[in-house]
Amino acid sequence: MAAEYSCSIIIVAYNSCDFIPACLKSVRDACDGVDAQIIVLDNGSDEPILPEIKAYFPEVLWIDSDKNLGFGKGCNLAEKQATKPYLFFINPDTVVSRDSFRKMLDFMAEHPDSGIVGSRILNEDGSLQLACRRSFPTTFSAISKTVGLAALFPKSKFFASYNMTYADPDEVTEVDAVSGSFFCIRKELYDNLKGFDEDFFMYGEDLDLCFRTKAAGFKNYYTPATNILHFKGQSCKTRRWKSYVDFYKAMIIFVRKHKALYFVPSIFVTMGILFAAFIGMFSRLLPKFWKIILDVIMIFGVFLVASLVENDSVNGFIVDRVPAVLVGTLVLNVLYLALRGEYSTASLSGEKFVSRLVPVNLVAVAGALAYLAFLSNRSCACTIFDTNELCGYLTIVLGIPLVLLAWRRIAFWINYFYRIFAKKRHRSILLGGREDSLNNWFDSYNVIPGIEILGCVSGEPEKLSEDNRIHLLGPVSDMESICNRTGCRELLVVSNFSGYREDFDIDWLEKLGLNVFLLIGNGKNGNFALVDLKYLH
Repeated sequence: MAAEYSCSIIIVAYNSCDFIPACLKSVRDACDGVDAQIIVLDNGSDEPILPEIKAYFPEVLWIDSDKNLGFGKGCNLAEKQATKPYLFFINPDTVVSRDSFRKMLDFMAEHPDSGIVGSRILNEDGSLQLACRRSFPTTFSAISKTVGLAALFPKSKFFASYNMTYADPDEVTEVDAVSGSFFCIRKELYDNLKGFDEDFFMYGEDLDLCFRTKAAGFKNYYTPATNILHFKGQSCKTRRWKSYVDFYKAMIIFVRKHKALYFVPSIFVTMGILFAAFIGMFSRLLPKFWKIILDVIMIFGVFLVASLVENDSVNGFIVDRVPAVLVGTLVLNVLYLALRGEYSTASLSGEKFVSRLVPVNLVAVAGALAYLAFLSNRSCACTIFDTNELCGYLTIVLGIPLVLLAWRRIAFWINYFYRIFAKKRHRSILLGGREDSLNNWFDSYNVIPGIEILGCVSGEPEKLSEDNRIHLLGPVSDMESICNRTGCRELLVVSNFSGYREDFDIDWLEKLGLNVFLLIGNGKNGNFALVDLKYLH
């Protein structure tokens, strides 16, 4: 075995049960002809990697941490078990090409001056992830990126220096930094640099390692020799706000550690980062203003009904003091939904609105009653025996969740039928279903946005599970007639919890006019990825 084809592959996983099987399957395929050691650290996941998954990948060295150590510290812990001369660090929400390791190791051998080498990293739709080749963040590049000058002048070295959008993605480029989601480094260099700086919990540690690599006299490279697909941010979905805080904390740590990059005092740079975080918080929370406006209108409507129910426009507690109760209820409902990320997505599923918003409105009404009672010296007990007032309060507590849920359901079905009649909804078929239940993909409120899943096909339909048999449209060999009958133009290849997927002839399917995607994840809470396989080579 050639020395240059010997490597340790390190994956630090956090709540990645749905994506790690597909990742490991692609890694296993790419290790053909490579002397590879695969190490996976389950980094204190709330949903640990299942024993069944571990059993399907016996070649993997599994390490479990009882707490989330952070990315850098987790990598350092896993690296202690590495025995090969080259190290690959890979995110669990990636799929690598079959030639990825060989191509990267060839590049390292051909460039002895290389320190860290990253490849072309694509989103699941084939677009380039800009983080795969970067410059170090200077004051000016950060300002250009924040105010939009980099996006306005993407081909300008002056304005677009951070993400290097001016550089040809099909050419080898010497860069300051690559993405931590996939890169290669010599083990000797990694050990000499003492690995990742563990002061960074998440984010920024890849920039810092690249900085120290260059400071040690090596060059960092981007190479388009191979592609990987990265479903960005999957591990962060379960810790949305902690990840957001970690990002800006990492930027502050980086600025303080590498002051030489900045021509102004670090305190001003830090203040700029905090300002960007403040602006980003609102853009992250409230990008879907139309949902906020509709929610506010609906809450006003519920208060109008509550006032009519109370039927006392002169002395009624609700009607008389409606501003305080209304403001308190509005603030708590909108704040709660914003913090849950409801206004950062266009989803209309309205998941668990009733059960979760009822206690929120109980708190809002109780707080308003206590406040108003304190101001008016009116005993709260007086309201307990007032039937009309009690009905008014119940209308608020129960009516707001129901109305907010109702308009989402109505909007969902309007959008659903509009897509069908306007022919904007993709008609797709699943390939697979021997082991896993597919019922989740046929749940009306849990389907992939813009896609109508018609059923499933299989190469061996007689082996389908009983749960999946009700969705069976026929064998995959009858795909041409099934497409003609259903109007299907997409085939979604199911990747299950073992990384298994049925064999298929992509050339034949494409000749039928089908687009073929790999479907990864279970679809719950939007936890899935659609991968266009043509981008992996």
